[in-house]
Amino acid sequence: MDRRRIALVAAGVVLFAGVVAVLRTGGDEGSSAATTTSAPPPTSLAPFAAEGVLVPKAGEPPAPPGALTVSSGPRRLQLRWTGDAPGYEVRWGEGRTKFVTDLATQLDGLENDEEYRVEVLAVDAHGRRSAPAKSAGTPRGTAGDYELEDRFDQPDAPDPTRWRLASRGDCARATPGRGDDGPRLVISNNCAASPATLRSRTPFRLDDGSGRLVVETDAPGPDGELLLDLVPGPVTLVGGDVLPPGAVRLRVATGNGSTSVRVLTPDGAATTEVRPVAALEAGISHRWELELGPGGARVVLDGDVVATSPSAPAWTEATALVSAVGPTGQRAAFSLIAFDAAPASPPPLVPGPGVEVVTAPGAPAPAPASPPPPGVTGGRLRLAVLHTDESPQAPPFTLAVGGAVVPLRPAVEGAPWRPSVPYPLVADLPAEVLGSSGGELRATLVTGLRVQVSHVDLELTGTATGTPPVTGSVPPAGLELKLARVTGTVLDASGQVVPEGAAVRRGRLVLDLLLTSRPGEPLAGMAGFSLRVDDERVAVVPTAEEGPGIAGKYRFALNTSGLSQGPHMIEVRLFGTSAETRATSAFVPFFLGQ
Repeated sequence: MDRRRIALVAAGVVLFAGVVAVLRTGGDEGSSAATTTSAPPPTSLAPFAAEGVLVPKAGEPPAPPGALTVSSGPRRLQLRWTGDAPGYEVRWGEGRTKFVTDLATQLDGLENDEEYRVEVLAVDAHGRRSAPAKSAGTPRGTAGDYELEDRFDQPDAPDPTRWRLASRGDCARATPGRGDDGPRLVISNNCAASPATLRSRTPFRLDDGSGRLVVETDAPGPDGELLLDLVPGPVTLVGGDVLPPGAVRLRVATGNGSTSVRVLTPDGAATTEVRPVAALEAGISHRWELELGPGGARVVLDGDVVATSPSAPAWTEATALVSAVGPTGQRAAFSLIAFDAAPASPPPLVPGPGVEVVTAPGAPAPAPASPPPPGVTGGRLRLAVLHTDESPQAPPFTLAVGGAVVPLRPAVEGAPWRPSVPYPLVADLPAEVLGSSGGELRATLVTGLRVQVSHVDLELTGTATGTPPVTGSVPPAGLELKLARVTGTVLDASGQVVPEGAAVRRGRLVLDLLLTSRPGEPLAGMAGFSLRVDDERVAVVPTAEEGPGIAGKYRFALNTSGLSQGPHMIEVRLFGTSAETRATSAFVPFFLGQ
C-alpha cells in the first residue's frame, strides 16, 4: 500500500476546496483515481467492502418524531420535537427542506399572516425516513413603540446611516441574510474570541433616567457570547470585561451546556439571578432587553425578567454597541435592534476616504497638502489600540495627519489602561488635514510604545456629496451547507478504545465513526462515504437509501494482518447528494504493533 498518506497525521481534519478523487458512476472509486478540482463529485454511491472488512448494516426503520410544536414570531416559525434519530428532515412551504441533527430549528424568511404546513421526519444513518410528524403555524409580526427600530429587512443591511461595524483587524463582516437566513442581518467573524461589534450612530438617550435596549438574535453558538454595551463616550468597540467608567454591559455566554446571564459594570456590582436560564437552543432567536432606570438594571428574556443589578446609570447619553463573540467562523443573525429611549437622531452621513493609521516614535515630515473632500467641515477619528505596557495609566498620544499634529484623547475619561485590552481614543480633525491621497487618508499614531491599532473609524462632518460607504462585503448568496463533521475512534479487537499514540495489535481493528454537526447548524444532504487505508479503498457506505443522509454512527471491523508494523492512516471521504456540495475528508491515524 502507498505510505505517503502518513505525512498527513498532523493535519487532523482537512476540508478540500475541490474534489480530491473522482468516483465512477455508482460509486466505484477505482484504485488509482486521478486528482482533480474540476470534475463534479458523485451524487450516488454503490456499496463496497474489501475482503476481511465488515461494514455496518441498517437496522429497524426510525420512529417518527414526537411532540412536534410550532411557535410563531416575526417572519419566522420555531419548531421543537422529541426523538433519538441521528438526523431530521424538515419540510415546509413549496418544496423547501432542511437537514438538522438538533431537536429544534427555526424557519426564517417567511411571510407574516400566512399559514405554513410543516413536517419533520426522522432520518437514520442510512437515509431511511420515518413517517412525518405534521403541524402548522402562522408567522406574526410584532408592533413596538420604539424611538429607533431596525429589522434589517432592507437589501443593503446594515443601513450605513445607522450602523458601523468594528472588529479587531477587520476580521468581521455584516451582510443581509439570503434565502433561509433572511430577512436578517448576518455577522460573521473569522477571528477567534474577538468581538464583532455593531455600533449605533444614533445616541442612546435616557428618558427621565430610563431607557431600554432591545435585541432579537440567535442564541450564541457553543462557547459564544452576546454583548450589549452602553458606554458614555464616542467609543467604537470595547474588548474583554474591563469596562470604561459608567459603562453597562449585558453579557450572555454559552458553554458546557449552560447559559450565563450577567450585568457587568466597572464598579463590580453583583447580578441577582431572578430565574435560572436554561441552555439556549442554538439557531433559535430570542428577545433580550436591557432595561435601565433610577433603581438599576433589569434583563428580560422573551418577556420574563431573568436578572437584575443595582447599578443605575449616571449618564444621560451613551453609545450603544452590540457584539457577537465566538470561535472562528461563528455567525450571528440579528432580526431586531431597537431603542425605547428619548428621541435622538444619527448625525448626517458624509462619505469619506478609507483610513490607514501606522505607529512611529515621532511625527513624519509634513506631506504636501491636498484639499479636503467637497463640503467637508471636519471629522472625528475613533480608534482602539492594544498594548503590553504595565504602566498604571495611559501616556499622552498625538496623531500626525495632513501635515499637522492633533491630540488624541481617551474616548471615555478614565478608561482603564490594561495590557491586551483595547484602549479607546478619539481625535477631532479640522477640515484642512482631511485631504486624501489615492482615496485613502494616511495618519501616524505618535508613540514610543509598542502598540497595535486594532480598529479605525472616521466620521466626517459637513455636507454629503458622494456615495455612502459600503459597510460590508458583497452579500453572500446564502449559507453554504456543508457535510457532517467526522469523529473517528480506533478500538482493538475486544472493542476497547486504543489510547492516543498506543499501538494496535495486528489482526483485527475496530473503527467507530460519528457524523454530526455543530449545534444549530443545518447540513447538506449526504450520498455516503468511503474508507481508505493508506490510500487503498476498503469500504463504501451509501447513506441515501430513501433520501439524502444527514448524520449517524457507524462501526467497521478491518483486517490488519496484511499491514506492516508502524503508522497508518484511515481516510473518511464524504460525498453529498448535490453536485454543488463540496466533498470533504477526515483522517484517523493509528499505529500497528506486532
